[in-house]
Amino acid sequence: MVLEMLNPMHYNITSMVPEAMPAATMPILLLTGLFLLVWNYEGTSSIPGPGYCMGIGPLISHGRFLWMGIGSACNYYNQVYGEFMRVWISGEETLIISKSSSMFHIMKHNHYSSRFGSKLGLQCIGMHEKGIIFNNNPDLWKTTRPFFMKALSGPGLVRMVTVCAESLKTHLDRLEEVTNESGYVDVLTLLRRVMLDTSNMLFLRIPLDESAIVVKIQGYFDAWQALLIKPDIFFKISWLYKKYEKSVKDLKDAIEVLIAEKRRRISTEEKLEECMDFATELILAEKRGDLSWTWSCAKP
Repeated sequence: MVLEMLNPMHYNITSMVPEAMPAATMPILLLTGLFLLVWNYEGTSSIPGPGYCMGIGPLISHGRFLWMGIGSACNYYNQVYGEFMRVWISGEETLIISKSSSMFHIMKHNHYSSRFGSKLGLQCIGMHEKGIIFNNNPDLWKTTRPFFMKALSGPGLVRMVTVCAESLKTHLDRLEEVTNESGYVDVLTLLRRVMLDTSNMLFLRIPLDESAIVVKIQGYFDAWQALLIKPDIFFKISWLYKKYEKSVKDLKDAIEVLIAEKRRRISTEEKLEECMDFATELILAEKRGDLSWTWSCAKP
């Protein structure tokens, strides 16, 4: 009797399950689809770049910058997506621009934000609030800007063309210095030497060892791209960034030697008007108390 009473109930329950399942499943599927749509939505989908892919894209993008460094990762994305693309760094959408006209547009307008990089990383390489293009301290930059404007405009700008041409000709005559055993020219090293020689002739005018300084500059920028976006925990383990710290110190020591020689020459010069240049202007301003050389040595 009990079994007979239970049998109808049993069949009623089983008959209800297939009717209830579709009604319960459809909302779940709809919510799941909506969830995936939201997570894969890209507000800047018109700009080339890696996909969002439920948050995996930003992680891979940031991981690539940590692994390869700023410069190498930018070169990689330039090759894949072109000269204007969107990536993620530290979870924020970031545009990488290698088109000169676009950069000219940005640099000519004052409504673009230019803060970037880890504070500890910038401190480690001596760049915190000492930048010109980004990472600058507005109050300090207002003080130093006239010196840069004077150096990069007027007679200095006119002379720059002549100095660049002379430097390039001189280095082409010594092309064997940047040619390897197979007969190939290291164009990158050649351009670095030309840039260093041109900058020295325009702004410092002190004899220097180009080969040694170029190596130190390259070491510095290797440290720059490696440390710029490292998380704070990275700087709690000294052996991880010790080699980069040494590269920064090597360049700093070399520059201090050149500056010391420049100070010596200024102190013995009878007519300062004949030796005025960018470095001389800064050193004289420091003597007058207008600025400190420590933070006047700004970096791009």
